[in-house]
Amino acid sequence: MNTGLISVRYATALLEFAKEKNSVEQVYDEAKMLTLMFSKMSQLRTVLENPVVAVGEKRKLILSSTGEKPSKAISEFVDLVIANNRENQIQNIMLKFIDLYRQEKNIRYGKLTTAFEVDAETENRLANLVTDKVGGTLELEKVVEPDLLGGFILEVEGVRWDASLSGQLKRIKNEYIERNRRIE
Repeated sequence: MNTGLISVRYATALLEFAKEKNSVEQVYDEAKMLTLMFSKMSQLRTVLENPVVAVGEKRKLILSSTGEKPSKAISEFVDLVIANNRENQIQNIMLKFIDLYRQEKNIRYGKLTTAFEVDAETENRLANLVTDKVGGTLELEKVVEPDLLGGFILEVEGVRWDASLSGQLKRIKNEYIERNRRIE
């Protein structure tokens, strides 16, 4: 069976189940935490795919990766996933759940990369500029990358605005290289 289809079906079921339990926002936060754990600890996926690891240990590992106290909805859902031997798909399921939640709530996801930490006012101004253009609300992931030297890079749903100093320097360098090629 197609793993993409599996994750869509389970994520859709989780969204409906979370609505029934009135815990959609909590499950959304837990899904984000779980996907963060997958990205920070590559061994997590390896352990879940290992047939030697006991089912109870896999369950504990998944639930502890969702945060301090997992909701009843996520606990029951994890039990269902494990009962159907789909624990190796949990990362894909959570990613799809996050996508479905954002679509339903009209939330745009963006990544703001700056050379240093920005204040809340600047962050809100950038978010308002984007939401005025695309609508909905904007959920920003903030990353500090000193190599930018200054300015920012804002990526929202595949569109990238590079207003960084390092980006401008690269463009100037490439422009000079291109001009020198034409001269030769």
